[in-house]
Amino acid sequence: MIKLLRVGSAILFASTIVGCSSNDDDPVSIAEKIKIEEAKISAFPLFGIPFTKVDIIDPEIVDNKEVKYGEINITVPSTTVLDNISALITSEELNLSKFSISPGNDVKLSYVEGKTNVYTIRNIIGGKEELLHYNVSITKEPIEVSETLKITSFTFEKSKNPSLPNDIEISRIVEGIGVDRIYLFVPAGTDFTNLIPTITYDGTKIYYYQDSSQRPGSTNNEYPAQGKSIDFKYPKSFILEVKDRNNEEFKTTSVIVDVVNPLIVETTSVTIPDTKEGSTEVYMITKWINQGNHMLVYGKADAQENQDPDLGTNAIRVTRSLPSVGLVPGESADVKAGIASASFPRGTYKTTAVFYPRFRYNEEVDDLLEPARLNITAKIIE
Repeated sequence: MIKLLRVGSAILFASTIVGCSSNDDDPVSIAEKIKIEEAKISAFPLFGIPFTKVDIIDPEIVDNKEVKYGEINITVPSTTVLDNISALITSEELNLSKFSISPGNDVKLSYVEGKTNVYTIRNIIGGKEELLHYNVSITKEPIEVSETLKITSFTFEKSKNPSLPNDIEISRIVEGIGVDRIYLFVPAGTDFTNLIPTITYDGTKIYYYQDSSQRPGSTNNEYPAQGKSIDFKYPKSFILEVKDRNNEEFKTTSVIVDVVNPLIVETTSVTIPDTKEGSTEVYMITKWINQGNHMLVYGKADAQENQDPDLGTNAIRVTRSLPSVGLVPGESADVKAGIASASFPRGTYKTTAVFYPRFRYNEEVDDLLEPARLNITAKIIE
C-alpha cells in the first residue's frame, strides 16, 4: 500500500508539471511562429481621396525579422487638402484575421508640408508584438500649367551664325486665327540658305516643315534644342508647330526672314534727256531690284519729295512696272519718267522719287521696311 501511494504521488507530480508547462506561453516568440512576410501591405487606399498612383517599397526582412522600415508614397491630385486624412485598409490590402494596423482607419492624420506618418502592423494573437512598419507620405501632383503653344523667342545668334554682325531677334509677331507670323530682318547680302535659329517656346514639343502646301499638324520633324541649319531662301518656307503635352493641340507659326531694304534702284541719280516744250516723251531711266527674300508688290503709293522748284504739283512723272504676280527675289523691273513739258515753263526741274516696298501678303510689316529713293533731274528746253 505504501509503495502504491508513493508511485501515485510521483505520477501526479509529473502530470502536474506537464500540465503547467502546456498552459504557459511558449518561450519562442510569436513572430517566430508566423511568416512576417504575410504581414506586408499590398495597397494603401485613402478614405474619400482618389490617388494617381501608390509606390510601395516593402520592409527589409532578414531571418523572419524586420531590419528596415518599408516606404509608401501616395500621389494625389494637386487640389487635395493634406490634412485630416485617414487610411481605408481592408482585408484586400492586409489579412486582418491575423494582423492589425495602427493608426486605424478611424484616425485622421496630417501630411501637410511633407510630413510622414509611421504605420505599424502587429500580430493580433498573443503579445501583439510589432512585426512590420511603413513610413507613409503623400505627394501632390504638380499644378498643371496651361500651355499657350507659342513661340516665345526666335534668334539667330552670332555664335551659331558667324556671318552675322550681331544676334538677330524677332522684329514683329503678328498673331492670326490659324497661323501666327514672326518677322526677322538680317543684313542685305546674308546667305539665306544657311541660318541656324535658336528657338524657345511655351509647349511640350516643337516641330517644323518647309513645304507650305503640307497639311498642318502632319509633321513629325522635331526641331532640335541645339538648333539646326535651315535653308530660308525663297521660295522655301519655314513653318513651326508647337504641340501640347497630350500631342493633341498645336499652334502654327510661319517664319519670315528678309531684309529691311528689299527694294533698291539700279542707279540712285539720273538725268532725263532734255525735253522740248510741248513734248510728252517718257524714258526708261533705271530699274528697281528685289534684293530681298520674298516676292515684292506695290506698297503704298509712290511719292516725291525735295522738288525744285516746288510748284505744288509734280512736274516730273515717275512710274514703276511690275510683273502681274510680283517681283521675285533677284529680279528687276523698269522705272520710267518724263516731264510734263506742256504744262510747265522752260527750266531745270529736280525731284526725289520715293518707292515703298511690300512683301506679297505681308502688308502688316510695311512700316518696318525702308523705301528706296531716286534723284531725278529734267530740263524743258525751247
